[in-house]
Amino acid sequence: MTYFATCSFDLTHGATRDDYANAYADLATIGLYHVLKTDSGSNITLPSTTCGGSFTGQGAGAIRDDLMAKVQAAFNRRRFKYELFMSVGGEGWGWSHREV
Repeated sequence: MTYFATCSFDLTHGATRDDYANAYADLATIGLYHVLKTDSGSNITLPSTTCGGSFTGQGAGAIRDDLMAKVQAAFNRRRFKYELFMSVGGEGWGWSHREV
């Protein structure tokens, strides 16, 4: 089954613009992107420090735990101080974006 995950993060203790760029790059290697492609093919940029992506697995909880471990490992390698929020939705998920 396919699930949609969102990850929101904050780097603390004097994080720089480069630190955030590295965080986005690390998240992209995991499959969590700051820029998503819509069904119609256009790109949307998620609000600051939010990334998302779709994943196939055996349950929302297992995917959540796997993604959280991967993000923590990537951020720990960079010695970031951080706060993370991970959410995973399953059957019937959908997303929408509006910028006003």
